[in-house]
Amino acid sequence: MERSEELNKDLNPFTRLVGIRIPDHAFMLDLAQMFGGPLALTSANLSSQASSLSVEEFQDLWPHLSLVIDGGPIGDSQSPECRLGSTVVDLSVPGKFGIIRPGCA
Repeated sequence: MERSEELNKDLNPFTRLVGIRIPDHAFMLDLAQMFGGPLALTSANLSSQASSLSVEEFQDLWPHLSLVIDGGPIGDSQSPECRLGSTVVDLSVPGKFGIIRPGCA
């Protein structure tokens, strides 16, 4: 969907679109409920790198972050499919869709 003017300019700075994720992870659902609505977040990895499944896996980024919350491991760290990240689908044109990135979910 089109990004709002209120959204931090550092989130997806090179596109007018933002992604929407509906997590199936108890900690993230509880966090969103505690804050009373959606959260604007970025991935815990750099673009084109494998997805992080625990906070220890992106320690090199910690000095650049305002906050790191350990909500526990994500997925099965033994399964290579877990590192694919989310499937990204472009729904910005009514009645059409495009797969931007295939993933595991």
